[in-house]
Amino acid sequence: MTRTFLHSFDPPTASPVTGPTVDLEVSDIEDAGIREVLQTPGAAYGAWSILDALLTPTGAGTPFTFREPLGHAREVKVALSGLFGRFVARAYLERHFNLSIFAHLGSRTIDLDRRSQVKIKRLSRGDLPDWIACASDLSSLTVAEAKGCHDVGGPAKALDRAWAQAGRIDVTARGRKVTVKRIAIVTRRGTATPGPVEAHLSVRDPVDEGEPVDPKEKDVLLIGLLRLHIANLIKPLGHVELAGALRHLTHQPFARRLQRDLERARTLLDAVPVREVEKTSTVGGLVGGIVTRAGPVTDAHVAPADQEALARLNLRPVFVGIERDLVSAAIEAESQVVRNRLADAARPDEFARPDRAGGWIVPLGKERRITGGA
Repeated sequence: MTRTFLHSFDPPTASPVTGPTVDLEVSDIEDAGIREVLQTPGAAYGAWSILDALLTPTGAGTPFTFREPLGHAREVKVALSGLFGRFVARAYLERHFNLSIFAHLGSRTIDLDRRSQVKIKRLSRGDLPDWIACASDLSSLTVAEAKGCHDVGGPAKALDRAWAQAGRIDVTARGRKVTVKRIAIVTRRGTATPGPVEAHLSVRDPVDEGEPVDPKEKDVLLIGLLRLHIANLIKPLGHVELAGALRHLTHQPFARRLQRDLERARTLLDAVPVREVEKTSTVGGLVGGIVTRAGPVTDAHVAPADQEALARLNLRPVFVGIERDLVSAAIEAESQVVRNRLADAARPDEFARPDRAGGWIVPLGKERRITGGA
């Protein structure tokens, strides 16, 4: 179901949409939320397939307005505003900027490829932006910060803070600054009563020009992003060793040791159970796991009958996975293979939802089940 936000964009001429509003599918926001809570460092939470029940029942094409405030204490409002702000911002970036590969930033300098001296460099103190991201063809390198707010006066102050945060890093290749798009996104949720009624989505988006970078170095940078994207996604789904091996490939500065690390990553990938989706020929060969409202299920094999039971109990089980062939290409640093594979648009499926980065979210139950990996 589509919902709308009042939309402001700076500079207006670069806006990806025309008119005063922008629309997003509620299911896209929920899927972005699932990927976000899995990939963000820290504890993995459950699935967020709950938005329809929280929004006013006004139908498709109406504003994104909650039935009532999300909490009453200020601490709760701030926390939930920030959380939903990230979900909405990621769905917005995925839909309107075609970004699909997201590496989350921590508090330290991040190596995308230490051997090639490609890294993310901190420029000033304070929290770093949320993501460094790119499109499925490994283009459109973007630094993005998302915030949520519940200010009655609007999102302007939060947008200033988000913009300051988006400017705290550079991406460098052998010491040279790489051109990036910097983008700050603030979502102010609307509530039917009491509180601000209108839902806003405000964006600031100039391009920050850098120095010319060799195409091979740019490929190295973007493969590093893909490795981190995959590692962060599969780690909470039970593939801790493979995730660690992918991340280690970005840190290794020595050629001989890199070959050893590559062999280990290949061996771990070969040992990972490959999962298939029943009743479809369009989705298969996935590495991933099942996520419910209670969080990822990592300590037991979930048989098809158990998947149906989870659905009957309204635990909203979904399988979150990524194509095994893409994981292999990321390990081997085959940038052209990645581009070619992701250039092939995922074929439509009645249930499974792709993300243009080799990832799939498959709601489970009587109509659709995951097999393999027992």
